Amino acid sequence: MRASEKEFVMQNSASQCYVLFAWLVLFSSSLRVSRAVQDYTGTNQTLQLEALKTSMLEYLGMDKPPPFKGKSSYQELIRIYRQYQNMRRNMQSFQSGPSHFLHTAVRPLNSQNGPESVTQWFRAVFHRESHITDEFLLAQAQLQLQRPLHNNFVQPLHNQKILVRIYISSHSYINKKIKSRGQNITMDVTFAVHEWLKKTSDALLIVDIGLVGNKKDDTEPTVQICLELKLMDSKVRNTRSTYGESFEDDSYCGRKSLSVSFEEIGWSDWIVAPAGYTMYFCDGSCPHNYKPASMHTQIKSRLHRLTKGATPRPCCVPAEYEPMILMHYDSRGKLKLTSFNDLIVTKCHCA
Repeated sequence: MRASEKEFVMQNSASQCYVLFAWLVLFSSSLRVSRAVQDYTGTNQTLQLEALKTSMLEYLGMDKPPPFKGKSSYQELIRIYRQYQNMRRNMQSFQSGPSHFLHTAVRPLNSQNGPESVTQWFRAVFHRESHITDEFLLAQAQLQLQRPLHNNFVQPLHNQKILVRIYISSHSYINKKIKSRGQNITMDVTFAVHEWLKKTSDALLIVDIGLVGNKKDDTEPTVQICLELKLMDSKVRNTRSTYGESFEDDSYCGRKSLSVSFEEIGWSDWIVAPAGYTMYFCDGSCPHNYKPASMHTQIKSRLHRLTKGATPRPCCVPAEYEPMILMHYDSRGKLKLTSFNDLIVTKCHCA
């Protein structure tokens, strides 16, 4: 499986500011949660989620979630998921962050004898480590195989047949045959690891490796297996140095957020990826000359002061966006990708 891999200003009156705020609540989201600002009441959260659900369905051309019609085949799921990852990568909304390496003991299993070859199997069992929480946003996962240079078992290192099988909770996710091109082999396993991270924390990721060799070679084969998980760092999650983008002064214009999980709202049966995201919207007061979008905004702010509030002050609105890609089933039960353009608010200003 190859490298892995995305997704809408008003002014004048106080009532318009309110309408704009509602619109931003409907159409502001991201791939994960920022817990810095979650001070909303349960009622507000419920209203925001219901408004968001209605708006997303309308954008997808549906009046209700599609009925469950069975899942796509494994091959179709892999094909669409590759497209999903490629679209996200091509939009360059995210930058590769730090890598986490998962190591585990590798134990030999039984060997299988063929007419002219023998396959020695090895197993590595990976557990979810404590630092891999729901906040972990996966960009890419790679399976790394390393064979010591003294390992003369089977064919030359550059042309050895290797069987790879990956299981999660007894369900097979990868079953393929590859040929080595050297001592170290790297294989993309993002889809399988993505599914693993969606499971409970005690779910196991089991990797079976089969080295195919010549029966005449008596050398005992060995292999080292490691998982590299690359964390996804969104530009919108980076600490911004621009004025007012931090959460230190929550009353002024800035981005606010609310965590959303498709599983918690009952949509995980028809939305495949992402598993969750963060609603982002702009809110807060716009004091005089605070993050003005234009000269018009500055004039509008002065008029508000001169008229002692008779003229509305500027509103807190989005300044920059990013798209989001949704991998989902449509009303016909077909797996597809939908791009929500200008959806993720990355910066706010006053206008």
